[in-house]
Amino acid sequence: MIRANYSSIRQAALITVVAVSLGLGACATNNSGPGSPSNTPEGLYDIAKRALTRGDYLTAIDVFESLGAQFPFGNYTQKAQLEVTYAYYKQDEYDNAISAADRYIKLYPRDESVDYAIYMKALSNFSRGGSPMERFFPRQLAYVDQNWLRAAYVDFDTLVRRFPNSEYAADAVDRMAYLRDEMARHELITARYYYNRGAMVASVNRVTYLLEHYKGSKHVPNALALMASAQRSLGQTDLANDTLRVLAQTDPEHPAVQRL
Repeated sequence: MIRANYSSIRQAALITVVAVSLGLGACATNNSGPGSPSNTPEGLYDIAKRALTRGDYLTAIDVFESLGAQFPFGNYTQKAQLEVTYAYYKQDEYDNAISAADRYIKLYPRDESVDYAIYMKALSNFSRGGSPMERFFPRQLAYVDQNWLRAAYVDFDTLVRRFPNSEYAADAVDRMAYLRDEMARHELITARYYYNRGAMVASVNRVTYLLEHYKGSKHVPNALALMASAQRSLGQTDLANDTLRVLAQTDPEHPAVQRL
């Protein structure tokens, strides 16, 4: 029922915008036949682009998709397939944004805008699980589905490796660093969860994963301290002391170093 209503809203929006465009076209040219702007790739693209500019993302999506369906080939169709990725992203339809970006990358692998398509795909994965409340309460990515974050990291990494001079590369690098720390924090939170419930082996295993995959993260010192505590609880005193020695080299001022 919800999907049906949503579809109806989209159809109504598309009918309205095309009808308005037809009316304007008739007033301007006195011609609403096949040659009117709303029946040409350029005209449809212009309608969708104006909707996108004013923040009417539903209309922009419908008209861009309509353009692609009616005119499968051509410059305006290619541009529409890229623009609709952004429209889906702004409408918080991240699955559709990713699909649109993948479609563009597959159809136009050598196009100069492929870096933008990869960037939008990465942003869509990065933004999953968000809400309008983020402007007031920043999202805690450590509690978000980590598969989304890993996918975003891979996409940003692909962008940086393939297009190091892209205008989006610097932002991608910053987001990758942020993602690494948040994914490391997720592992630390999980390790603490196991530790607090007496599952010391599981706690050590999660810290080990953190150390192997997120070297250099700011969460490494606390992870080492937790690992040493878990090892002591398991009766592994020598291993715990070795871990604390590594911690002393990593963060000499950490409170846990005093246990040596």
